[in-house]
Amino acid sequence: MEIGPGKGALTRELLRRFPRVVAIEVDPTLAAALPARLQEPAGLEVVRGDALEVDVAAFVTEGPWLAAGNLPYSVATPILRRCLGLGQLLATGVFMVQEEVARRLVARPGERARGLLTLEVEAAAAAELLFTVPPRCFSPPPRVVSAVVRLWPRTPPQPAELVRRALELASVAFQHRRKKLGNALAALLPRQLASGATAAAGVGADARAEDLTLAEWCALAAALPAGAEGA
Repeated sequence: MEIGPGKGALTRELLRRFPRVVAIEVDPTLAAALPARLQEPAGLEVVRGDALEVDVAAFVTEGPWLAAGNLPYSVATPILRRCLGLGQLLATGVFMVQEEVARRLVARPGERARGLLTLEVEAAAAAELLFTVPPRCFSPPPRVVSAVVRLWPRTPPQPAELVRRALELASVAFQHRRKKLGNALAALLPRQLASGATAAAGVGADARAEDLTLAEWCALAAALPAGAEGA
């Protein structure tokens, strides 16, 4: 499955390696012209539509699938989230995104690039930054450096409901990322409850949102009464 084939530069190479390629293209002119541009290959299926709206699961019912694409920078993050939502239907995804986004996908605990997107990816996949692509490789050259990342969807390491609660807590904390965790969560939880939960989860009092692993966020959520993170 290719997202955003455009004029088919990557599509052509994919067709040389795989018997079937489903290409999702939002531009109606490019979508209509793609088969002829590639000399009507038998294995190509063009889906005209927005990757954020197309019912992907309807045509990738037999999996697992591989996904690829040079994602538009303005919608790369929601497209990545949508691909991760395919679960076991997606075996591997290889995507080109803005380097800043790629760094967020793979950021380790304690790194400034770490954020809510990092945790969302960790909850659903393993991620690897393969290489960067300088502006001179494009025509016209963009103003930013790009990067290619690879994702391997996997079963969530914790129960889905606990992960959901952990991400809700993290979402609030990352809105106040300069604050220590207890202060960052004060907008959501009574200070005493937040302090007790961080202590029960084994999280240091000086920790900030980017310092925690997904497992620690889950431990923090587990230490709170059910529904407290939605207060």
